[in-house]
Amino acid sequence: MSRENRPHIPALVLFLALVSCLQLSNGCPDAGAAPMKTVIDRNGRTVQMPADPRRIACFFGPSYEKTFLFGAADRVAAMSLKQSPWAHKLNPNLKKVAVMPSYSDPDVERLLHLGIDLVFYWQWPQQTRRMESAGIPVVCPYDSVRVPRSSGEFVRAYKEEMRFYGLVLGGKARKIAESYCAYYDGKIQRILSITSKIPENRRPTVYYITGRNVFATQGGAGTSRWLLEMAGARMVSRDMDRNFIDVTMEQVIAWDPEVILVGGLTTPDAIRSDPRWKTIRAVRENRVYTCPEGVFIWGHGSSESHLFVLWLAKILHPDRFRSFDLIRETREFFSRFYHYPLTDAEARRIINRLPPEKR
Repeated sequence: MSRENRPHIPALVLFLALVSCLQLSNGCPDAGAAPMKTVIDRNGRTVQMPADPRRIACFFGPSYEKTFLFGAADRVAAMSLKQSPWAHKLNPNLKKVAVMPSYSDPDVERLLHLGIDLVFYWQWPQQTRRMESAGIPVVCPYDSVRVPRSSGEFVRAYKEEMRFYGLVLGGKARKIAESYCAYYDGKIQRILSITSKIPENRRPTVYYITGRNVFATQGGAGTSRWLLEMAGARMVSRDMDRNFIDVTMEQVIAWDPEVILVGGLTTPDAIRSDPRWKTIRAVRENRVYTCPEGVFIWGHGSSESHLFVLWLAKILHPDRFRSFDLIRETREFFSRFYHYPLTDAEARRIINRLPPEKR
């Protein structure tokens, strides 16, 4: 072969590399890249994310508990909330997970350093754009657009949320989601078969403290409205068509609730120490209750929320729910979905919002 007819090897290699690059830019898969999938999150956003996310940041309130329930706790690499004592009891490896100082102002640089490949987040667009601009996929599990207008709509929306976690986490999580939804449905419908027959004037009025102080509650657009209604209560703030709201002492006095529930982010201390609360009927009649807390706060978007509904129904309507055993129900749920064999004593501590006993 003459010198003129021999192929020029460097030029040939360059040409083949260029063809390969053009093919990749036109959608051919990169053999070294992780498989991706497209999901539509609960706020209607289309998100390209890893088909099997391995480094997850749980910045949406109950998202760690959900990830734990779906058997993917070992994939959680960062979170924005310190988890409950029972969450640590059931998963001692939680102490190794990075706790970020702020969920409202996520540290994008640190998320990149941690290799985060998926963030469960609120519906806040500005923060979402910052993380996505850095190449970090973000999904919102909570539907902030469609507000339930009945307990039936609320139950359907909640099951959609659980199935969304199953879709995002993939694999066995999708089966767990279906199993959970069927279980939850059965438990809630059993309670509703009783409370749906209770007339409005037989439902006690309830003020539910859901924030970091005693004046933080939820309105009619919040999840607690339907949890309380399913338990046979009238939430005093339900006509305020908002989610989280702050009220005043004067407003609470005007409501004069028959029952006060203290959620997991605060304690009854401020009520006991402030003489103004002594005029409230719930305080006068000693009907102030601290809400239970397991892996997450029972009445605050938790997978354990059906237990919250039963707990409250037994408080408000003890004669109608005398045959329901809350300790047994709590143990059954923890065994079936958290794979942890609670004792009766441990279940009582959870119901009374006490941490695990120290060994």
